[in-house]
Order: sequence, then structure tokens, then C-alpha cells
Amino acid sequence: MELFIIRHGQSIGNLIKEDMPDGELTELGRQQAAEVCEGMKTANVAYIVSSPLMRAIETAQPLARWMNLPIEVWKDTCEVRSKGPYKGPSPQRLAEMYPETVCGPEIEEDGWFCSGDDTEDTAAVRAKAVYARLRERFMGKRVALFAHSGFNRHLLLAALGLSHHNGVSFHNDNGSIFWLTVQPDRTVLNYVGGPRVILEHENVKKPKLN
Repeated sequence: MELFIIRHGQSIGNLIKEDMPDGELTELGRQQAAEVCEGMKTANVAYIVSSPLMRAIETAQPLARWMNLPIEVWKDTCEVRSKGPYKGPSPQRLAEMYPETVCGPEIEEDGWFCSGDDTEDTAAVRAKAVYARLRERFMGKRVALFAHSGFNRHLLLAALGLSHHNGVSFHNDNGSIFWLTVQPDRTVLNYVGGPRVILEHENVKKPKLN
């Protein structure tokens, strides 16, 4: 599996002190989403997965439109949250706002629900479950997953077999891309950085895809 884990572009929530669990992208965030799309055009992904939060979906949209792919919305890829409950849009409302979205049964019909009581331990468990789901669905495939700084850290730790208690962190600015090659017996972290033409990264010797 070629797995591209991408952080959303700048959102309104990145600019204010108040809690805004589901803010849309700013103008800069939309520019960053366009840059992610440009950088990912040569990655030839066949699947796009996104958090149900609007800022992640809006970052995935340009690539989905360019590739003519649906955006699979996975509830468990939402951001790590400990500031109380949040209820998001229903699948119907998401489809009205973002026609590319396809929601699974975990997205509640009356609006997806986040309990807002995450801990580092529960976030790690959730990320490990998402990683297992990715491996089950997409081994031998190419997939882009759009999510958030906190969740992406846990997902990367899960992919690399590292404990979430070890203090390891990753460069994770808005629009950051992490490219991993996942094989049955090993995982290679190919690239960490900002949007760029992924497969032209001169320092990467791409492993053979299984």
C-alpha cells in the first residue's frame, strides 16, 4: 500500500482562541488544498479517505475533483478532541455541501457524533483501528487520507509500530504530507514535508509495491 497521510489546510479554528470543532478552510487553507492537489497529481491515488470534519473534506476536494474520485468519510479519522461533545452534519447534509462525499454506516443519519472525551490512550486505540482498516482495505493500492495533526501523529505512530508515550512528534504544518510504503513485513516512511510533486522527490528511492 502507498499511503499518503495529509493534514488539512489552515482553518478558521487555527486562527481563533475559542473552541471551533468544525471550522471551514480560510483563503490560505484553500490555497494550501490546491497546492496539495498539485503535489499529489503524480501520486496516482485510487482512493481518497477523509475525516468528517469540514476542513479535512475541503482539503481533499480539489484532488477528488482532479482524479474524479469519491471521498470516503471515515468517522474514526476525526481529530483528537477532549473539549466536550460535538454533533456534525448528517450524511445527506455532507453530500449537499460536498457532493464527492460517500459516508459509511458509522456516520449517524441525524448527524455524526463525537463524544469529545478523547485521551492519548483512546486516540491511540482509534488510530490503530483505522490503520488496521487501511491495511485490510487497501494493501497493494494507493490511498490518500486527509485528517488532522493530532490524529495523524497517532496514525503515523501506529503505522511505524511506535508507542504514543515515547514523545515522538512529526513536522505537521497545515498541508503537510506523509508518504509511507506499507508492505506485509515492513513499512517505509518515504517523505515528510509540505506539498510538492511527490514522485519527483529526488532523494526518495521508491520501494517495490506489494
